[in-house]
Amino acid sequence: MSKFGYRLINILLCIAFLLFFVVFFTTIFQSDKQHAMVLDVFSVFLLIVGITVAILTVYTKSAYQLFIGGFLAFSGLLSILIMGNIISGNLKQWWPIYAVASGIILFAAGFYKYRKIDFGYVIPAVVFEILGLWLLLFSFKIITIPFKTFILCFGPLLLVMLCILLFVLFLWQKKYGKFSSSDADIKQFEDDELIPE
Repeated sequence: MSKFGYRLINILLCIAFLLFFVVFFTTIFQSDKQHAMVLDVFSVFLLIVGITVAILTVYTKSAYQLFIGGFLAFSGLLSILIMGNIISGNLKQWWPIYAVASGIILFAAGFYKYRKIDFGYVIPAVVFEILGLWLLLFSFKIITIPFKTFILCFGPLLLVMLCILLFVLFLWQKKYGKFSSSDADIKQFEDDELIPE
């Protein structure tokens, strides 16, 4: 892809991230009130930019751009669903779903890049998934005790369980896979730069 193509993608990403923050914070503060029509347009534009960047990944072969494009498309879709009252609740309840989506998209980006399951992508994806699903339980009041009380009582136990999980994943990848990439894989990171030299 030419330098102009990379610059165009970077401009789209900058615009989309600015729109993401505008829509995100406005949805939080206006979720129970009447919102302006311009927010619906921003959400649709965010969805379109995300899909466009994800499709352009076919030409750039960049896992980074696939992740960003997927995340922006999901953000636009979620905003449309919340502001259109298609799903119940508001962004104050649904915000942990961003972590769940990030985990899924990160796993897909790693699989797209290496054409196999790579632990460098899987472990952060699993952490995002667990954290997002866990916070959703508090966000929707499925776990009724306050979050602060839960952390004070069970925080040390959760840290020990997380350490055990990471140790088991480390042993598993040591037996069946590897964290470090080969020299050929490291050269592929040059393809992920947004503007080539």
